[in-house]
Amino acid sequence: MSKQTTRAFASGLLISSLILYVYVHFFQKKPEPVQAIKEGYMEIKEHEYEQLKLDSEEWQKKYESLAKKKSEEVKKTEPIEKHFQLVITEGMSSKEICSQLEDAGLIDDAEDFNDYLANQNLQRYIQIGTYDLNDSMSYEDISSIIAKDA
Repeated sequence: MSKQTTRAFASGLLISSLILYVYVHFFQKKPEPVQAIKEGYMEIKEHEYEQLKLDSEEWQKKYESLAKKKSEEVKKTEPIEKHFQLVITEGMSSKEICSQLEDAGLIDDAEDFNDYLANQNLQRYIQIGTYDLNDSMSYEDISSIIAKDA
């Protein structure tokens, strides 16, 4: 090969590489860089995000209003005490008295209350009479009312 042929070949390579460089940097559209979405996440558009945000705020308001209504209902329905008038007549046993208290809903278990009276030695001190009791009283409160002289 001659010197001129080698120069022509080299200048052809140079010109073609310059044309390719200009085309790639100025005329070819660059692709948007793709960001990898983390696993477990989802990509949404901005208007979808705004809509979700509004929906979330709306649900939050509904939740707060329902919670407020619920707390008001709880305040309105405060437990009402059950009042019961216990009449102890002559000859009644402590078991009969305990079963009356259980039937009225003042105690949960008649046998437990009768055992409590026996353990505290209060069965013999139960007095004849009429007593006003309510369901908020403990075993101790009830026994101190019906067994006055103990």
